[in-house]
Amino acid sequence: MAISNGASASGSAEATPAPATAQAGSAGESPYHESSQFRHWRYSRARLAALRAELNEKSKEVTKRNMAAEKEAQLSLGHAFTDPPPPTTYLSVDEELLLVRFYCKQASDICRQGFGLSEQVETTAISYMKRFYLKNSVMEWHPKSIMPTCIFLASKTCNHPVPIDVFVSKLKGFKPSDVLDLEFLVAQSLSFEFWVRGADKALRGWSLELQDQARPPIDAIQRALPAALDRLQWSRYTDAEFVYAPSQVALACFRIANAELVDGFLEFRYAAAQATDGAGLPYGTSLEDLLRLTKEIEAVIRDAGSGAFDIKKIKEIDKRLKSCANPEKTPGSALYIKRRAEAEAKAAEAKADKAAKVAAAREADELTFGGALGGSRVPDDLFAPAPKAE
Repeated sequence: MAISNGASASGSAEATPAPATAQAGSAGESPYHESSQFRHWRYSRARLAALRAELNEKSKEVTKRNMAAEKEAQLSLGHAFTDPPPPTTYLSVDEELLLVRFYCKQASDICRQGFGLSEQVETTAISYMKRFYLKNSVMEWHPKSIMPTCIFLASKTCNHPVPIDVFVSKLKGFKPSDVLDLEFLVAQSLSFEFWVRGADKALRGWSLELQDQARPPIDAIQRALPAALDRLQWSRYTDAEFVYAPSQVALACFRIANAELVDGFLEFRYAAAQATDGAGLPYGTSLEDLLRLTKEIEAVIRDAGSGAFDIKKIKEIDKRLKSCANPEKTPGSALYIKRRAEAEAKAAEAKADKAAKVAAAREADELTFGGALGGSRVPDDLFAPAPKAE
């Protein structure tokens, strides 16, 4: 099983690490390293923090500008309008991230309990949400609105489609248009890269790998697997998939479940490789580096807790979000209605222009080639018998 990261997991400041260099005895680059996920959705921790800080500041500026436009629109309609909230009301990066992770947990519950969707759909939907909010701010698009579209899109890209009428029937207060109208926005934010490689398959691969030794502790492996799967669920609410390879996350989950089991196997595997001439390093890196990286991921997963959230804090953030959300993206606001009317007027104008061009082209054809031939019509079948006279 190839586990090479291709580059330092957290040391590089580049968004996309350099490809891995296959070492003697290693499995070389895996299909993961050739994927869009590795090429376009891998970051260092520093780069992730910088992306989110930049997005947060940009969203604050746009929201502040649109709040002023909302005030003008409300006053033009003769409505009262309170002044925009002070800067301290806007959400911080950590508060945005907390709200996103809370709705990732809701997405997981909906996939499992609401629809009974596969683990692949659940993993993909959560990844879609986290990727979406690397390109968009919570203050512009509320996670409660984006989450159903991510699930619906994931069900299709994972070949487990749910009819839209059935889908929205299990979501309180949602109409088909609430989901479908945001589908292109989500797909565009994902750069139309829908493939997601989660760590679930890698985890089951490790369960087989751990059996590849002289006297495999089958009972210990079987007992550790459910606990490792549970830790894998926690990892989905973290940034682990953006920083580490799926095989690395999976190994860390197994080690949290049973460190003695994993350490014993790795010592056996590296000792066997050392005793074999030309075998090279089993996983493309030294045992010390592999354990250091694994412990680093374990800390990330443990910090996520068990998926429990401070609901009181979530509600407080959500309440503040209502007062500092971008009115241009908030249905019912004067600015939203104004922008929609402008878009509809523009679309109607474009449609009228197109119709005028078609009519002008038809008229030009008639001037050049003459009009219709006396209302006569060429029969659909030239070889059909002539109709009988009445």
